[in-house]
Amino acid sequence: MKIRELIRYSGRLLEGRRARTMMICLLPAAAELFFRFAEAAVFSLLLYFGGSMPIELFSGSSAVQLSVTGVCTLLRWLTAAPLMYGAAQRLYLITAELPHKRNLPFSRIVLNKRTLRRSVSAALWTRVIGLLGLVPVVFFGAWAYELLRGRLRGTEMFLAANALFFAALSAVMWLSVKLSFAAVPFLLVRYPQQTAFRIVLRSIGFMRGRKRVLAGLIAVYLPQMLTIVGLPYALMRLMTAFSLSIDIFIREDEYLETDRADGGHGKARDTGKIPRGKKRRVKAAADKAQTAGGRHYAERRDCPQH
Repeated sequence: MKIRELIRYSGRLLEGRRARTMMICLLPAAAELFFRFAEAAVFSLLLYFGGSMPIELFSGSSAVQLSVTGVCTLLRWLTAAPLMYGAAQRLYLITAELPHKRNLPFSRIVLNKRTLRRSVSAALWTRVIGLLGLVPVVFFGAWAYELLRGRLRGTEMFLAANALFFAALSAVMWLSVKLSFAAVPFLLVRYPQQTAFRIVLRSIGFMRGRKRVLAGLIAVYLPQMLTIVGLPYALMRLMTAFSLSIDIFIREDEYLETDRADGGHGKARDTGKIPRGKKRRVKAAADKAQTAGGRHYAERRDCPQH
């Protein structure tokens, strides 16, 4: 998939609705920052009036500190997760070009009980799996640190080198899983009948071999996102382009499932087990379809009745 054409076509889809979409894309980040700053403000008050040392904030020995952290974390999950789901829903209506559903109120999407339950559950599962993925990193990192503290001889040097290698490998695998979780809110919208846990596991296989698209989009918009002025616009463009890529990936998988069923290969398997040769052919077809879609959108926009 060509990043340049993906960005250009997603930009065309935003014409006439940039301001509202930008505000919706900023809401999850704003909720996250609000409760982070609220937690930091309470800790500052504890340090000022309680006479505590700053190092005590990292020990977790204070019951008040643990209570503040727990409450802020819970409120952050209860607000940021549904807002992210609502943003993914609104972007899906834009990228899938569903004009008859665009008038659905954003508040109705976010305040829906099922939306709240599925989005918060997905957020919890992503954090649980992410913490489990950090266990090998911590284990090998601590092992390497203990070995490097002493005098390194032949065996110790060999063990330290292997521990560092496995720590770095585990860190790369953990980052890969975290990138895969970026698709979770968008898959929650596309597959409303599936449970949050199944969507979280599905995102890992769904993004296999496709994370370079997300990495490419981040690389394009990261310099602009590092500035305060350019952050809102860049974040909106990044999320819209990624939502469009999710639509293309889903069409690729549907094509492969249909092709496999027509070929007599039986029931379609998981998307993570798709042969690489077929992936290349489908991605080439997707690029052509995307270009054709851009021409169709331009022709439809120039038509007087639209």
